[in-house]
Amino acid sequence: MKMLQKYSICLLLSMAMTLPATSQIVEKYSVNRSIDYSTIPQFVLPSEADEMMYADGRLHFSAGGKLFASTLTDGVPGFPEVDTVLLETDSRMTYAVSHDGTGRLYLNRHDSKGNSYLFEHYEKKPGKYGVRRVKPSGFTFTIEHPVFSTDGRVMVFASNCPLGFGGRDLWYSEWKDGQWQYPENLGGRINSAGDEASPVIYGDFLLFSSNGRAGGYGGYDIYATRLVAQEQTGDTVGMFPIGRCPVYSMNAPMCSSGDDIGLTISPDGTMGWWFSRDAEGKQVLNRFSGRLDCVQLQGTVRGQDGSPLADAKVKVVDKDDRTYTVDVDKKGEYVVYLQPGKHYDLQFYAPDHFQYHLPYVAERGNENNLYYRDMDDVTLNAFVVGQIYRYADLFSSSVGSELSAAGRKRMDAVARFIIENPNLKIAIESSFNQSADIPFCTLVNQSRIRAISDYLSSKGVPLSNIETGNGAPEGQEDIEDSAMLSAVAVSSLTMSFVFVR
Repeated sequence: MKMLQKYSICLLLSMAMTLPATSQIVEKYSVNRSIDYSTIPQFVLPSEADEMMYADGRLHFSAGGKLFASTLTDGVPGFPEVDTVLLETDSRMTYAVSHDGTGRLYLNRHDSKGNSYLFEHYEKKPGKYGVRRVKPSGFTFTIEHPVFSTDGRVMVFASNCPLGFGGRDLWYSEWKDGQWQYPENLGGRINSAGDEASPVIYGDFLLFSSNGRAGGYGGYDIYATRLVAQEQTGDTVGMFPIGRCPVYSMNAPMCSSGDDIGLTISPDGTMGWWFSRDAEGKQVLNRFSGRLDCVQLQGTVRGQDGSPLADAKVKVVDKDDRTYTVDVDKKGEYVVYLQPGKHYDLQFYAPDHFQYHLPYVAERGNENNLYYRDMDDVTLNAFVVGQIYRYADLFSSSVGSELSAAGRKRMDAVARFIIENPNLKIAIESSFNQSADIPFCTLVNQSRIRAISDYLSSKGVPLSNIETGNGAPEGQEDIEDSAMLSAVAVSSLTMSFVFVR
């Protein structure tokens, strides 16, 4: 037998236990996470889009001063057509959003100078509807892309009001005493000397585009911040309004070297769309699916000696048996993104090591980040090179071949190891020679080798992964295959297992 590479491996008692064990979209990014990003290259608008919104199960776009709409099929928009439904409500509409509290439609119109103002579509009398301008307590400046909080009592929008930090800023207004209050600027943590646009309220978070923040990817990037800050001083927990929490970039692929704008998200938060526009003005529609407010689990995969396993992998399996696999980096570090509230089985494995199963529930609290970071370092166990096994570790009798309970546990670990590492074969040797009766010694050795081989086979190890010696006692002239003898020292009361590639 030719041994290309040997692993003489010990069976640790602690390791003997069983551990719990669409065609229309062209993928642009291969992302190792539970959020899928893609582009929809066949989607083309007649001119550059400046607004996008989700309403009545469709995507609506403002482009070239006209309103278009696309029907969605599994989140993929079809050919855009003139939006006759919303334009019938108001022929000058460029953007619309529904107020969750009242169900009324709020819309933007542009005047002859390109300024955008807010209007409300309301019922003047039973069956008769009209459109009226909304001025929050006399606020006369432009209002663009308004969005409402879940309870409908807060409105966030972009405006060119000169009382801000420069360019267009984000503002908010509260509904009190039957009217929208005079807006307040969201402050310098959110607003910059450039333009902020396209706000989106996403659960407890505010997402928006900005082209004025340092360290961006280029042009407009998409940023996120928590809506309301929760800060504790001693035993007192204080709640502070929008603009108090840190702001951070959403990173690639939601940020690119061009402009990333027009983000809109479905009401259940599991799907969204945004535009990317390069320096030459080429515009592409992007899509994501899966919740953005996920759990980012990260850590390092190491071996028993503490060194990182750069060839390890992590398989993520959810309760619906959907899977994806992540490679660790050169430092053995991994990052996986998990959907909140879901149960997962994380499977860590590396060549010539035991797999490790980590049941994990992706839970969130009141974290400031959409990506809540959790840590879990993992150590993968393997067999120790050079270990020798006494017969008493495996068999019930000093001259018998029946595996003991402890021996079966050890063989369970060997079986699992071979099944999880099918690139390895196990070579089994027995060295009993406590009698001058050579045929008897050979018979004992052969019986023990066969007992182990049969047991491993019964546990699912393919026979092609098991190699056995002839049972002849060590030192006898009639050994037929001396290559089967272990490279480690053996005595008359030992057995050896050699793993061969």
